[in-house]
Amino acid sequence: MKTYNNKIAILGLALATLIACDDEEKVVDEILAQVGTGAVLRTIDEDNNLVYNFDTNEFEDGSSYTIDLEEQDEESGDLLESVEVYVNFDDNSDDGTDISTTEVLLQTLTASEFTDGERGLPVATVSYTADELIAATGIDETMIVGKDRFEFRLVLSLTNGEVYTNSDVGGPVSGGAYFSAPFEYFPVIACSITDDLSGTHSYVTTINTTAPGQEPPGDNVPIGCSQGTIVAGNVTWTQIAGGEGSPISGEYSSSDMSFGQFESCYPGRGPATGEDVTIIWDCISLNPDGEVYLKDSVVVPNDDNDDTDFTYGYEITSVVGPVMTIDFSNSLGDTGSVVLTREGGEDWPAIFLGNN
Repeated sequence: MKTYNNKIAILGLALATLIACDDEEKVVDEILAQVGTGAVLRTIDEDNNLVYNFDTNEFEDGSSYTIDLEEQDEESGDLLESVEVYVNFDDNSDDGTDISTTEVLLQTLTASEFTDGERGLPVATVSYTADELIAATGIDETMIVGKDRFEFRLVLSLTNGEVYTNSDVGGPVSGGAYFSAPFEYFPVIACSITDDLSGTHSYVTTINTTAPGQEPPGDNVPIGCSQGTIVAGNVTWTQIAGGEGSPISGEYSSSDMSFGQFESCYPGRGPATGEDVTIIWDCISLNPDGEVYLKDSVVVPNDDNDDTDFTYGYEITSVVGPVMTIDFSNSLGDTGSVVLTREGGEDWPAIFLGNN
């Protein structure tokens, strides 16, 4: 396939010289007039409504993906011949089974399937249901895990023989505010979750690293633990946002982001918690967000611009029934592993099994 990446590269260079123009649409017109050749497929709108339900192991009713496109060339759309849409599935889970696929041709739109848009240029909407995407890629719907994605690639063919695709664009042409013409799209599959992780859960924590960076400047805090120290206790999670009807699965405050490690290793500092640190449940992941603050060697609830802050990271490594294992670390250098048992012995949501 013969492509013309140098011509779209020239479009990007020309764009840089016209960046101060007030009218976005005139910028596109002026650049094409200067270059004299080339074409773009602008993204007018994109709607990702692909939502997977882990309770039923299938997409929610109405799940779909839609792109509104506008074609522009040196002849104001008269050179448009066709647009091919390719799709593949990208498996982003670490469950040991990779169901990623190679791309296949999903649809070919001819020029006659475009209509005149508001600017007198050819426009078209491509929309695919989850069922259509499953059929095209041949994946097993029950094997999908949240954060997997479909990948789309467009190929624009002109009547003069020129062909353009994602490998022919870059910089301001592919993602800039003026063109927004990447020729490729990566809609991530969202999760439908109605469960609530709130509760007082029991933990057994093993200290792996005795915090080489635990002391803020000027502090002299004794270390009360060593590698291999085991700490047991309870942590309380309380949902403060998200859940059913929300774009995120859930956001939770935690009585101790370190599962007993921080307070045990540094007596008198208190548990690693505060008003500005939470845990965000994002499909198969639990992601700490925000900072814990230290002032005068003691954890304080919020930032007063005269303290030391640090952050946490979690990686779920195993989930079996009511037992979840998480490797954790913080930006001071503490590391550990916790075996967390859900309150009442209730199984953790099946969505987390994608970490096994």
